[in-house]
Formats: sequence, C-alpha cells, structure tokens
Amino acid sequence: MKELDLCTKGVRLAEKLGATQAEAVALRGRSVSLSIERSSIKGVDEGSFSSFGVRVYIGKSVGISTVTPLEENKVEVAIKKAIELARSSPPDENFVSLPESKEFEEVPGLYDKAIEDLTSEELVSNIRKGINALKDVDKTLDAAGSAELFITERFIVNSLGVERSQKASGLSFGIEALKKGSNGDVGTGFDYFFTRTTKELKFEEVGVNAANKAIKNVGGRRVKSGVYTLVLDERATLETIGGIVGYGANAFYVLQKASYYVNKLGTKVASEQLNVLDDPLYPYGWSSTPFDSEGYPSSKVKLIEKGILMNYITDSYTANALKIENNGHAGRGGLADKPRPRLTNLQIAPGEYEEDELFKDIKQGIYVYDSALSPVEGSSNISSLVDYGFLIEDGEIKYPVKNTMVGSTVFELLQSIEAIGKRTKNEAGRIAPKIRIRDVKVSG
Repeated sequence: MKELDLCTKGVRLAEKLGATQAEAVALRGRSVSLSIERSSIKGVDEGSFSSFGVRVYIGKSVGISTVTPLEENKVEVAIKKAIELARSSPPDENFVSLPESKEFEEVPGLYDKAIEDLTSEELVSNIRKGINALKDVDKTLDAAGSAELFITERFIVNSLGVERSQKASGLSFGIEALKKGSNGDVGTGFDYFFTRTTKELKFEEVGVNAANKAIKNVGGRRVKSGVYTLVLDERATLETIGGIVGYGANAFYVLQKASYYVNKLGTKVASEQLNVLDDPLYPYGWSSTPFDSEGYPSSKVKLIEKGILMNYITDSYTANALKIENNGHAGRGGLADKPRPRLTNLQIAPGEYEEDELFKDIKQGIYVYDSALSPVEGSSNISSLVDYGFLIEDGEIKYPVKNTMVGSTVFELLQSIEAIGKRTKNEAGRIAPKIRIRDVKVSG
C-alpha cells in the first residue's frame, strides 16, 4: 500500500475508534554518514529507514504513537495505542484544532537526483579530496569531521483534508583542522558546507579554509577585561541573531511566558539598522519546505524590521492559542514529538558599510568568527565563550584570543548594533552580513 493511502487509512481508523481529530505521518528514506578521525575516514554508515507516527485528539486530550519500520500490519497497533494514550491523558486547554488544508507554493530545488545517485564510494572519494586539500596547506595538520547524505520522502494526512507528500535530498560536510604550535598550543579551524544539489559541492574549498583558519589560530592570548567593540563575521551574525530570535520570537515559548519577547510585538528590540526575516520558500534552501511538519503552507515571516519586532513564528497550536496567524513554521524533532515552531532559513538584510569601514575606527575590539553569542535558553542574559576570535587594535586584526567571554543581554546586544556590512554570505538560503556592535563587556 502506498504511504499516502496508508496514512489516510490510519486517520480513518483513528476516527472510527473515537478520535475527534487525527494526523498520520510517514517517513521513508536513505542516508549515508561518514566520520573522519586523525585525517582518516573511520566509519561509513549506510542504510534505509522508514517510520510511521500518528497523533490523535479526543476532545483536547492527545495521544501519540510511532512504529519503525513502516509496515502496514503495524499501523493499526500504533493507532490503537495512540487512542489509548489520548483517553488517559489530561486535556490541553490551549489546543483548538489541527490545521485545515490550504493551497501551498512549490519550492524549487529541494530534490536532486544526482545526490540520490551518489554512491558511498563516490562520497568517500570526495571527502578524501577535502582531507588532501587540507593537508596540502600544511602536512602537519590533523583533521576530524563528518559528512552526511540523505534522501527523504515524507507523507502527511489529517482529518481536516491535509494530504501532502514531499521528496528532498541534501548533502553536508564539515571538517576541523588542528595545528600544534611550538609551545604546545593548539590552533583549530572549522569549515563546512551544506547543499541540496551536486552543483555546489565544496569539499576541497572547505578543507583549505579549515586549514588556514587553524594555522592563523595558533598562539591565542588572553585579553584584558573591559569594554570592546565586536565585529561578527557572517556566520557569527547568523548564529547569534538566530539564537536570540529563534527562542525569543518562538510562539511556543511566548505562550509559556518563558520568552523575553512576551508582549513585545510592535516594540523596539534591536537597532533600527537590523532587518531579519525567515524564508522557508527560498529556492534550493537548506531548510526550505513548501509546507511545515503539519502540512500547513509555509510562508516568509518578517521578524524584525528597522529594529521593531514584527511577528512570532507559529504553528497551528500556538497560533490558535495566541489568536494570531499560523505562518507555517511547525517542526518536529521526531515523529514521537509534538510539533513546535522553528526557524528555517534565517536571512539578515545587508547594510551600508564596506568591509574596511567596519574595522577602521575601532580602537579596541574583537573580531568574532564561526561563533555564536547566544543567550542561555529561558534567559535574556548572554554569557558566551568566543570560540574563535581575534583582537582588533586601531582598526587592525592582531592575534587570536583565548578564554574570552562576552557578557550582555539580548536587548543590549541587538540595540548596540551600529554598523552592518554591504556584503552578505549566502549558505543555501541562510543569509547574513558582518555586523559591528559597540560597548560590549568582555572578560579575559
């Protein structure tokens, strides 16, 4: 039986057994994962997977059950188990309804047959190219890392008319280089790529970048505690703002009164230079999807515009409970989990500053790269170690820093953004420029 038919059968059976509403999800796919240790490929794990999950509501009480692998004779068992769980669960007063079916916009570039056709041998060959490129920079470097290829098909059916299927592919590769200094110091450098298509494979480029970063990172020194200007590279910008907004503007945490952005819609939460949106419809985007994990149409969401918090990211549960729009951002950690809102392709708009203008007037600063300055979950306070950074003195990058901590709050940090670069880095739909932040407390 086809997966969609199996999901439909599961929903109908759940309704027959007493479910007020039901949702069935099936997954099927193939994955290849490889690990790198001490510059050698140590493990190759290849296989197929399938699973089935059902979520049923009896009134406002929910039951969730999953089975693996996906087999027709196991579906009825999962349905009955979910019904049993729902009957014994307390009601969730915030639940209103699963989403209804609506038209959605197709997103190009989510599946590439060339990736599906890649063999594990070809993947191993490409990874070796990355390792060799790293070693060509400096033969004394050591390397660690991983790669993963996946092909997935997902199927979603619910009792309100949702019936969806989507096939997707992806390939990721990350490598870390280690360089031992003469005094026993170790410099590390990391680089990666992820892509939906074989047209954007960067194994050798990533190897070279990781090597050069490791070499430059040898000889890290402590800095004096004080107030510094920070310049964040594109990845640090993306991860920092993503960490802040991804929690604060998540409607689930807003509903739980755990977010620092509760009652902040329409208020200033950042510098007026900052504009942030989330775009799940970006062509070839790493986290792009035409519909979310509940089958509801995905949509672009303006999160921050000229420093003003414009929206929360929502799914059906949070949108109904908060009485705001469902913008199709439901995600699942696994089929046994309830959907929760999540970011997809975060995009930060460029500013007006050239590269050299971001650095030239800085008397005392730190250039932060490949790092995230994110709050501890549930807190607006930021206390983050700078994983990778360089001291800036009189506009010039000097030496790598170590054991350096940044202390701030989500509001202070974003409102202290004073310059945003013109150029952006686009990594499969995740887009960000460099930014400069004034008057940040640093301890060394």
